[in-house]
Amino acid sequence: MDTTAFPAMHRRTSGLVMTDYGFLFALGLALVVAVDPLEMNLERIIYIKHLPMAFMLGSLILTVMGGQIFRWREKRPSSLPALTPLLLLAVFIIAGGFYARLFLDIRNSFLVAGLYMLVAPMAAAILLRCPDPVKLQVLRTYFLMLAAAGAVVFTGLALNYGVRQVYHELEYLFPPLAVLCAFLIKRPWLRYAGIALSLLTAALFKKNTGYIVGLLAASYLIAFYFWPHWSRQSSVLRYAKKHWLLVGCIAFSLLAAFLILNRDSYLPSGNPSYRLVTYEQAWLRFRASPVIGSAFTSAASEKFTAFDTGVSDNVLPSHSDVLDIFANGGVLGVALWLGALLKIAWMTFQEIRNNGRHPLLPYAHALVCMSLAGILTYTFNPIFLQPAKALLLWTNLGLLVAIVLSMRKDRAARHRKI
Repeated sequence: MDTTAFPAMHRRTSGLVMTDYGFLFALGLALVVAVDPLEMNLERIIYIKHLPMAFMLGSLILTVMGGQIFRWREKRPSSLPALTPLLLLAVFIIAGGFYARLFLDIRNSFLVAGLYMLVAPMAAAILLRCPDPVKLQVLRTYFLMLAAAGAVVFTGLALNYGVRQVYHELEYLFPPLAVLCAFLIKRPWLRYAGIALSLLTAALFKKNTGYIVGLLAASYLIAFYFWPHWSRQSSVLRYAKKHWLLVGCIAFSLLAAFLILNRDSYLPSGNPSYRLVTYEQAWLRFRASPVIGSAFTSAASEKFTAFDTGVSDNVLPSHSDVLDIFANGGVLGVALWLGALLKIAWMTFQEIRNNGRHPLLPYAHALVCMSLAGILTYTFNPIFLQPAKALLLWTNLGLLVAIVLSMRKDRAARHRKI
């Protein structure tokens, strides 16, 4: 075959091609569905909520076909070894979900949770197929879309603050953008404005998870951005800033203690009357079968009988994806989940430490913070069962793995040259 007829696909250095646009369109559509700015309940419309996944799958198929046809000249690393524990967990969940649907006639199974975990290796494979300049274009475009969606969310939260809650369970996406602003934006006034607005978004959510994610993002900035910068300054400036950081931490601790002691007046309740009941039920299911749980053959949402919530005929999820893994996957499911996270965390730590000037590093830091925020969010919310939000959650993890593998490959190439 004469590959010169397809220069963009053959060389893959001139810019974005159809697969990249399809991938970005999938992410943009997922953001629209997840944010739902016009409040049209898009995630309840079956023909819309799975569209982003369809476009991403199409992009992956085209990417794989292009790789087979044109045999990319440069060998690309594979994300499969890094994501093997997550893939095994996805297969475990999908098998249980299929069994629940086919043999137990359970329509609200965990099938969606397992299928959307596959987004992580899909996103990693798509980004790894891109040469470095295109990787940067894809990541820039994705984060520009996140920033645009963040502006919509910020406006909606500000206008509705103290009136009603909007934009549920999106805390893991927008406050961590402060990390990207810190590492990527050159102009100081714009950098600090971006950091401030991103962290303010966490407070505007007016939810405990939002506050925790905001604290996570601020802590990440101190540990990986401000502290290393201060260490390169003169001793006087360095100690002055550390002094004021200590003063700030003491003041924050006193404020946090005051808010916790007076949480009924200043903090959201977190709906413990509902959560504690569902958490206890999940824990009892884990204790009843601690090895494999229900093997994900039980319903993902069940009738809540303690009182009338007035939502979805009282058929509701447990509101903790982590406890769902315990209850329905047992020790096996938890081991696969933790194994995946710890493996990725170790790889990421190694590359961030050894690639101080890599152009992909700002995006790696942002995705690390977003992935940590995602874990915090789905510990107290049912993200796995919401297609658009789950797609964005696992995309962030997949992109992080692709960046880490790319950085590892570049580091190995530098060592070979020395």
